[in-house]
Amino acid sequence: MELLFFLVQYYAHLPEEEKLRKLSECSRHRFRYIPPSTPENFWEVGFPSTQTCIERGYIREEKNPQLRSRRRQPFNALFSPKEDRHLEDG
Repeated sequence: MELLFFLVQYYAHLPEEEKLRKLSECSRHRFRYIPPSTPENFWEVGFPSTQTCIERGYIREEKNPQLRSRRRQPFNALFSPKEDRHLEDG
């Protein structure tokens, strides 16, 4: 505890950038590069509402959405429905 108090006093007169530079030079746990900070809202738990997603830019609403093309012919049924097979087994 006394060591921490001593370090605070020792570096108190230095500007913030200089403090960080000095500590990174002498620290055992220094980084070769400073990792990026976590993204905003990263630690929020749960699912955001749709309105929140739109505000944050996760969802973009188009004013004139493109219409999807539809298939002219329906798919051919290759298998009988499950209900029919169940009746045949019983």
